[in-house]
Amino acid sequence: MRYFKLLLLWAVLFLSFSSPLFSGFSMDWVETTVFLQKDGSAIVEYAVKWNASNANLHGFYFEGFQETPKMDYKSAFAQTGDGKKYKLEIKKLSDWKYDIVLANGEAFSNGSIIYLFRYATNLEDSGNVTYTDSDTYRRLAVFNWSPVQWEDRLQHQTVTVHFPIELPAGGKVDAKYLEDIKFLTEKFVNDKFLIDYPESKEIDKEKYFTVRFHKNNAPSRFHSQIQVYLDGKYFTLKTIASVNPLPRSDGLTKAKETHILNRLGPGSFLASVPMTLYTAIFVSIIMLLVFALLPLFIMSRKHGSMLKAREGVSQVDWEGTEWVPPKIQVGSFRKKGKVCDSLTPLEAGMLLDVPMPKLLGLMVGSMEEKKLIKLKSMSPLTVELISSSSKDIYENMLLSAVEPDGKIPEEDVTKMFTALAQGVEQKTWDADLDATKAFYQKKIPEKSEEPQSESSYRSSRGYYDNYYWYGYGHHYYGYGNRYHNYDNTDKYSNNFKSTLPDIGNTFSDFAKSSACYDGPFLQNVCHDACHSACHSACHSACHSACHGACHGACVSSGH
Repeated sequence: MRYFKLLLLWAVLFLSFSSPLFSGFSMDWVETTVFLQKDGSAIVEYAVKWNASNANLHGFYFEGFQETPKMDYKSAFAQTGDGKKYKLEIKKLSDWKYDIVLANGEAFSNGSIIYLFRYATNLEDSGNVTYTDSDTYRRLAVFNWSPVQWEDRLQHQTVTVHFPIELPAGGKVDAKYLEDIKFLTEKFVNDKFLIDYPESKEIDKEKYFTVRFHKNNAPSRFHSQIQVYLDGKYFTLKTIASVNPLPRSDGLTKAKETHILNRLGPGSFLASVPMTLYTAIFVSIIMLLVFALLPLFIMSRKHGSMLKAREGVSQVDWEGTEWVPPKIQVGSFRKKGKVCDSLTPLEAGMLLDVPMPKLLGLMVGSMEEKKLIKLKSMSPLTVELISSSSKDIYENMLLSAVEPDGKIPEEDVTKMFTALAQGVEQKTWDADLDATKAFYQKKIPEKSEEPQSESSYRSSRGYYDNYYWYGYGHHYYGYGNRYHNYDNTDKYSNNFKSTLPDIGNTFSDFAKSSACYDGPFLQNVCHDACHSACHSACHSACHSACHGACHGACVSSGH
């Protein structure tokens, strides 16, 4: 009996103190999207996912960027796994640091939450995008950029870059197309990331060349430096990478370069050391003076070798005509024949390109049938909220957007469709899209197949899921279903098409609209202290002639 009491006491003590042992929060993953323009300007979007357990998470510091951000304070928000949204408060603490927290002092305690924010910037001004010359490829544009570094280990880290290069008819990206646009990568980029070319979304009726760089199990303070090259004819830049201080005859100015050591070791620890050319020269002079104080005996032994080194330096072509770009490498996540069978009915409808107004009409009809809402007006969209909870995450987003007067703002409808599109992309990132579409196309009944009684139909598995599948059949094949009324959904969709023009007609229309392009786009999904400016053509000459000759002098003298 005594031992039983002791055991009971230990159990009580363990339960009393166990909760704090397992409380806290940590970062799960980070995904960054860059929309690059021809003149070097860009929109940068971040999606940062956190997990919390019995702890009050307010926000985090955003710092370590090299470019100058112009924050979009109005569009920033956070969203939990169950669809609840929070506004974000972004406060500028200095030119290089922002405080991003949930607005109005709110905190998040349990589950997962994604912070979404974006800013405009000019990557040419910061030296991350500029021209460079190559004897083989002539004038190239270099994109040498990295998102900020994070202290947490990440489940994955992804960077997606939309370049201002229109895809050819058919939108196919293969080795020939990459060769035509002179798309080249540094070797360290291929070693560090999984690289693929996701299907581009239409923007202003055009599809643009898109590259995704993905890293699984990113370690703490992972340096996501991306250094790639493209044909310079697709850009209208004003700067070029060069160490020559003299004015150029072509009107280009010298690009800003704050990480000159990146020339010696692209992608290495040297690339993250902030040092300009003039600082490097100053440090070299100091080091030279220090070594000049060494015993004359050592200096005399090195004298002959240093003369040889100086001859090597004099032959350096500072414009980099000896630089040889790396070879093209093509990669893809998609596995032929793989089917993603985990899409929800709404996500499947998005993949099958069911018109946006039709999907919205079916959502309203579904929520009416579930007695979650009662429609009061379609223009503007106004409902009477009966219940605020649904098993479908996208229906929950609409329910949580209902304002006190019953209106659902158009911007919240747009955000719901944006989240729906991104949900499809995240689930199908490695799937065969054609095979997946065929899989879900078979789920749409080609004719009305109804059981004998309404009670057996309503008790059948997936009754409310069937609402969407028969709705798709009603749209494509025109048949009805005596247990679901789709006449109202037709009226809803026709009205939404005229009153909510920003959502377009199909997903392709929505994806190229300003509502989607300018909105906070999750990405896809995928950081790091901003690093060096661009890698110019003189890297090889500088490294091989200057460094090689000096190193050879030391080796030849026995040190």
